[in-house]
Amino acid sequence: MQRNKFSLKNVRGTLIADLSYSTVHVCIVLLVFVVLTINCGSPTKGQYDILETAATTAKAMPTQSKDTDSSLPKAAAVNLRELPYVRNGFKEPPSISRGGPDDFYVTTRGKVQHAAIVSNCSFDVLKAFVAKGWTPIVMVQWQGRKPEILPLSRYDDRSREVSFQNFANFGERRVSYKNFERDWMISRNKCILITPQQLTETNVRKVLGRYLPIGSFQAIRVKSR
Repeated sequence: MQRNKFSLKNVRGTLIADLSYSTVHVCIVLLVFVVLTINCGSPTKGQYDILETAATTAKAMPTQSKDTDSSLPKAAAVNLRELPYVRNGFKEPPSISRGGPDDFYVTTRGKVQHAAIVSNCSFDVLKAFVAKGWTPIVMVQWQGRKPEILPLSRYDDRSREVSFQNFANFGERRVSYKNFERDWMISRNKCILITPQQLTETNVRKVLGRYLPIGSFQAIRVKSR
């Protein structure tokens, strides 16, 4: 009888020990599972947060200037009375030949100290020159008339007109944007700049960059003396 009691006690003790061990084991397993869930779950959420933040930042950041962007003033004008170095190029009426602006550039040698011929201009490039205080000299041929070399002294987006001045009496001729762009094409989008200092292509590009997106004047070429 006593031997049976001893056996029962041993079995009971073994069961309790096994149960305690199993409980501890289960707790450890559960704890490890919780830790892994927290550690594995957080990075996934963080990764998505980073991607969303990057996407949001990309949308918020201003993109580089497009060709439609412009910081040109709506209107600008140059007072030719204050530009005697430009008037020197018009002491004699410029003769027009097949060379057009190129010939005028050549014939100003000896009359003006610094001149530059700019090729592949756009109308916005001419506007930027006026905004800078330079007067682009262009060749135009109004319908039914002979070609002329004229200084463009003013533009106005509100009236959509440009103005040209005659150095003889400073009289002003106003022309619509539409007609000017049509009649300027004969000179293959060239202009002449007469300035107090010699211009380089780098100088010209730097000035244009203040008013226009880079893509709008990448094609220009400058020859100066």
